[in-house]
Amino acid sequence: MPDPSFQDRLQHTVQVRETFDEWVRTGMADGMERRHKRLAELMLDRISMPADACILDIGCGDGWMARLVSSRLSQGACVGIDVSTEMIHRARLASEDTDNILFTAGEVEEIPWAEDYFSHVLSIESAYYWTDLGKATREVYRVTSHGGSFHILINYYSENPFSEGWGRDMDLRLHRLSAREWANTFREAGFERVSTDRIPDDSPISSGKPPDELARRKGLQRVGALYLTGTKPSLPEPAGNPDRQSSNPFRLLR
Repeated sequence: MPDPSFQDRLQHTVQVRETFDEWVRTGMADGMERRHKRLAELMLDRISMPADACILDIGCGDGWMARLVSSRLSQGACVGIDVSTEMIHRARLASEDTDNILFTAGEVEEIPWAEDYFSHVLSIESAYYWTDLGKATREVYRVTSHGGSFHILINYYSENPFSEGWGRDMDLRLHRLSAREWANTFREAGFERVSTDRIPDDSPISSGKPPDELARRKGLQRVGALYLTGTKPSLPEPAGNPDRQSSNPFRLLR
């Protein structure tokens, strides 16, 4: 897959930003937590996340996932990034009483953070919007700490027929890859122990949907979301004093 030119990437980023800015203004963003929270909880149940973890949430939207994760971090912190400035503004307003979250506008191809920092990188229903997958996965690798992990959850992948029309419906260029193609993209960035699985959605479906929409929703839940995970290789133990750890003065945000 050829890398998009800078102009192509800029145009796509602007289109995605304007789409989700409009979602905020029209109220379409109001249901994001309701639609995705149960799958996110099922994913988090599979992740070992210590209380002092440093988390990056890519495509954080209005911050619902960051708030969910931050409640588990008595000593850690969570950073959320999104290309939509309206989403970031909304996330900050909704998280004013949470002191271990920070939100900033940014795109995954140029994550505004130091390398080898985050113990866990999360992304819920965001990866297929990324413009340059090679550059994006290399950036995820750069900011993940050695021994850290990434965790991607998406319903838009080629083995799921019930999400096939999303790109057309949104009038956006989305990446519709297979599970194997997604895994290979992250392996090429340097991640190890990359694996894929599916997580079925057991959340209740609201009543009153037309038959076609109800069938599509049931199909999406039955097929399940693609769960993609992997780890960044750990550094070798230092010779002489294996118990000594290098300090990181920016480990916590508070």
